[in-house]
Amino acid sequence: MQRQPNLGGPAEDAWEVVEVLSGKLARQIDFSGERYLDVGCGNGSFTLGLGKNFAEINGIDVEEDRLADFEQKIAERGITNTTIQRMSAEAMDFPDNHFDVITAIEVIEHIPDLESALDEIDRVLKPGGFFGITCPNRLFPFETHGIWWRGKEKGGRFPLLPYIPPLHNRLSLARVFTAGDLQRLLLPRGFERLDLDYAYPTFERGNRLGRIAKPLKGLMRTLEDSPLKRFGVSIVTSYRKPLD
Repeated sequence: MQRQPNLGGPAEDAWEVVEVLSGKLARQIDFSGERYLDVGCGNGSFTLGLGKNFAEINGIDVEEDRLADFEQKIAERGITNTTIQRMSAEAMDFPDNHFDVITAIEVIEHIPDLESALDEIDRVLKPGGFFGITCPNRLFPFETHGIWWRGKEKGGRFPLLPYIPPLHNRLSLARVFTAGDLQRLLLPRGFERLDLDYAYPTFERGNRLGRIAKPLKGLMRTLEDSPLKRFGVSIVTSYRKPLD
């Protein structure tokens, strides 16, 4: 990208996207153990569900208002095993080899220095631990995060822009990835891919396209079980850090 990526918006607990992405990750990774870290946890919509079988849940994010929402959620539910902190993924204040599972759910497209963040994830993940990722898929035929146009951010859905990488890199507000891109980022760090899946949209954000497309939600889940799944809006994949 030719500019710093923007920050993403949070999901809500009741949204289907939480169920869809969490379910796909949970089928790839054993979400249980001593410590779980959710990078870019936002308001915790994904974090608490995926972390329910861990002794300790940790969430980090750079957006104070999202963390405040998460703090309120923890207090209202009387949760005592969860710690959330304002912290950058590029410089984590955790010991080496600390977590059993780390997730980054719709997050890596927004991290300014992604290489440093992946180095940090590698550092704090235990040998044999799991790293779960969901991120925008370059093969999905729309850019969904908006663009930079005439000096301003412009929201909306922009058809075919991800298919023109030089133009996308110049205009987009967030990264997109292919499965091969993730391999090129993670294999040199020693990670091995466990599984690869894709998710189609759930049409829950309050824009006009989402309202019009809601009747297609069932079709979206059907496409995820077809050869067309590789054109979904998100990649859902998991990696394992090898044992020393």
